Amino acid sequence: MAQSSNSNTSGGRSGVVDRVFAILDCFTSETPKLNLTQLASRSGLPISTTSRILNDLARHDVVERMRDGTYSIGMHLMELAQLARPLLSIRESASPCLDDLNRATGMHVQLAVLDGPTVAIIDRRDGRQKLPIYYHIGDSMPPIPTAVGRLLLAFDSPKLISEVVDNDDFIWPTFDTPRPSITDIHRELTTIRKQRFAIFQPEGAPVHSVAAPITDRMGTVIAAVGIVASADFKLPERVIDLVKSTAVAISRRLAAPPAQRSLPPWEEANAPAQ
Repeated sequence: MAQSSNSNTSGGRSGVVDRVFAILDCFTSETPKLNLTQLASRSGLPISTTSRILNDLARHDVVERMRDGTYSIGMHLMELAQLARPLLSIRESASPCLDDLNRATGMHVQLAVLDGPTVAIIDRRDGRQKLPIYYHIGDSMPPIPTAVGRLLLAFDSPKLISEVVDNDDFIWPTFDTPRPSITDIHRELTTIRKQRFAIFQPEGAPVHSVAAPITDRMGTVIAAVGIVASADFKLPERVIDLVKSTAVAISRRLAAPPAQRSLPPWEEANAPAQ
């Protein structure tokens, strides 16, 4: 975790949350254990405030107080962190494939998952061209004006599709590009499901994009990989094929069984030292 200082020490819910994370962000792989004085100094909080928050966190097992008086990350926080493992697994499996796609095309590459009615970008690679792309890893985007978003939405539940599309209040980024109708979007989502990839190149848009589905072992779409290119660049069939093959490669990596740990026989492992 990166160290942080917190200037917001006023009361209120957001202030409390900020102070909690000011303390938790002090722990790093290099400094997994810190005492009260160190945590107060690194977080920029008064010792009394730091002590009070640490007592509350320790009561919920978010931090653990060691016998020597230092603190470390507690088991409850570790258990919560396990909930992020599926996303970390997707990102880890996809990483070398994203690198290959980025090198092969020279284009901006993105890895995305659906997060409710929005799209979360969980990894990206910058292309050679300067593009009007202003999001970062972890940011959310509306699904309709992106290829990755449309693809993920197309393979989600009819209920979510209706929630996002049918009220006609979905986010559309610019008046320079004609806003699609509800009928147009439903037709496009049907096409995406049939062809198993999405191309988004609306008239007047500064960028065009292509996306393909990443599936788990059961064949369920769980993520999308895509490329974004300048609208001045016509997307050749070769690029579309590369995006599709990258999605297949990532899906295969996710479906591969985890590497087995090689352990010595139980008797050998528990034999007394000579």
